[in-house]
Amino acid sequence: MRLLLLFIFFITPFLVKAGPGDSVYIDEVLLIGHKKTRPRVIFREMTFGRGQQIAREELSLEIDRSYNNLMNTGLFASVDIAYDTASAEMGSTVILVNMRESWYIYPVPEFELADRNFNVWWNEQERSLDRVNIGGKLTHYNVTGQRDRLKVGFTTGYTRSMEASYGFPYLNKAGSIGMSVGFSYQRRREQNYLTRNNRQEFYSDPNTFVYRRSSAQVSVSYRRKIYLSHSFGIGWQESQIADTIAELLNPEFYGDGRQSQRYFRISYDMSNDRRDIRNYPWKGTLLRAGISKDGLGIYGERDGLEVHADYQKFIPFWKHYSFNYALAGKYSLIRTQQPFLENRAIGFGSNGLIGYQFYVVDGLDMMIWRLGLRRELFKTKLDLGKLVFIDAFRYVPIRMAVSLQFNQGFANAPFVDDSNRLNNNLLTGFGAGLDVILYYDMVGGVQYNRNHLGEDGVYLNLNMSF
Repeated sequence: MRLLLLFIFFITPFLVKAGPGDSVYIDEVLLIGHKKTRPRVIFREMTFGRGQQIAREELSLEIDRSYNNLMNTGLFASVDIAYDTASAEMGSTVILVNMRESWYIYPVPEFELADRNFNVWWNEQERSLDRVNIGGKLTHYNVTGQRDRLKVGFTTGYTRSMEASYGFPYLNKAGSIGMSVGFSYQRRREQNYLTRNNRQEFYSDPNTFVYRRSSAQVSVSYRRKIYLSHSFGIGWQESQIADTIAELLNPEFYGDGRQSQRYFRISYDMSNDRRDIRNYPWKGTLLRAGISKDGLGIYGERDGLEVHADYQKFIPFWKHYSFNYALAGKYSLIRTQQPFLENRAIGFGSNGLIGYQFYVVDGLDMMIWRLGLRRELFKTKLDLGKLVFIDAFRYVPIRMAVSLQFNQGFANAPFVDDSNRLNNNLLTGFGAGLDVILYYDMVGGVQYNRNHLGEDGVYLNLNMSF
């Protein structure tokens, strides 16, 4: 079969008829190397297909976009898209897509820190092994060959948890509708109950669990083309805390000294992602926006309504440089005091600021803006040969860059006490780092950071796609 495909590819220049001088007709798109992934998944992520007429000057651009789209799926270790230039000059050509699939099954023994990040555990908690979780997680990124993801996991130790989720992105023939479901259950012996001096205060009891949470969610996505997607979700959550927290340490944890909270949640999110490499972009834009409503009046224990958005822009210039800027924010449309865990702003998830790794800033509203500059040092591919028996890991793409970053942010927090001096103030941080990118989407680095308080340090950063 492979010999037949190659034969068709090489004889095309002698069979095609002359076409319009300013465009190229795609006679065929031939796929090689996909053993698990179904062809419709591959074609769904490409910007062109069989029978399409493309302006000649745009053909290379469309190939680059299709390459990035396929690599961003995480399904492939490498992709090579080629065509015969001689036949293209005559007006039509055959596109050959040669790929090596990634390793899809990751049974990972889990050694997880109970703290927000590695630097907090290493410095503030003095590398205590009592603050780690041990367990296992199995993730399959391509169960049926249709980019459907299954995740199951459990954890024991400092925290005990169970989780399961499944997402199927191509429910209909056009591949525009997807669906995901998930469930999680968690029990902790220690719980953050208050923020003081912009540090998390914890209550622990080695003999019992002081926090329990169960949650379930279902979401439906719609992606008519490639870059723009919409997601609609509904979820349910129930949680309980120890009476010591509710009655003594922080009666406003849930509000009015309550020990439990239940609510339903609905949400809508939009994403227009045109970045070339999602874990370490060099070119392109990202726009995300959404709205979520916590509490639908069924239990009467939660009432929150939030809008959020972020925008990122990456601009390459000269040969090895890229400039980027970004804005991110959230606004609470219901202005009453929210439960403690739902009043997060700076320092959680992707809303971090350079130089403030050891701080958290709660608030109803938040705004962050960022500037960055990257300079690529080199890019190569390491062939491990017979040292690695799994083909997906045999060739290691390596990219190294230096980066400069400048961040500012502000969190509006009308209900915090005076001890949290970072709230309601402009925060400024900058950093310089060395970044290493492996396998296209695994990013690690070492970074020097400094904030407006005059505090500085060297920190590790890791962003692993699995």
